[in-house]
Amino acid sequence: MQMRLFQHPEKGITLIEILVAMAIIAIFTVIAIPRFQDKLKLNLKKQARMLSGTIRFLYNQAAIKNVTYRLNYDLTNQTYSVEKSSEAVRLTSPEESRSKWDEEKKTGPKFTEDKELLKKPVQLQKRIKFKDIKTEISKEPITEGHAYTHFFPSGYAEQTRIRLESETGDIYTIVVQPLTGLAKIYPYDIEAKP
Repeated sequence: MQMRLFQHPEKGITLIEILVAMAIIAIFTVIAIPRFQDKLKLNLKKQARMLSGTIRFLYNQAAIKNVTYRLNYDLTNQTYSVEKSSEAVRLTSPEESRSKWDEEKKTGPKFTEDKELLKKPVQLQKRIKFKDIKTEISKEPITEGHAYTHFFPSGYAEQTRIRLESETGDIYTIVVQPLTGLAKIYPYDIEAKP
């Protein structure tokens, strides 16, 4: 007759062990979600500052190099890039009546991508997108396709309002000032403020 000194309980997980594991997961979730949201808000702020710096840089470069630049916002791919033209550029909306000058220049000035100032298009970070862009000549905010901000050698920038939005609904607004080229950043949606 053999005697067992140690009795092993049957293998399995008790209800208490399951509850303890669920409590630990809940605590980590409560701690992690606010940090994730804070990180996303910091990324949105960083993206707004980068775009603002690019705008100011292009304003200065247009005057220094005597070239018309434009910032090309691609709302489909969520990127922006720099283009330039050595031809004269006039801001006109497509709805405006065409003058004789416009008839002669039906195709408009030619813009080419400038890889000297930006090597490649800048991709917005994941979970951040252009909500919309309103330019001086657009009647309604642009939400798809392409939008442009022009920078002229004379020291004038096209007035533009850019809204960047994070996945959590936070919005930063960038407003380009025409005479100074400054891009003022608002950490909220200026359209929603009274």
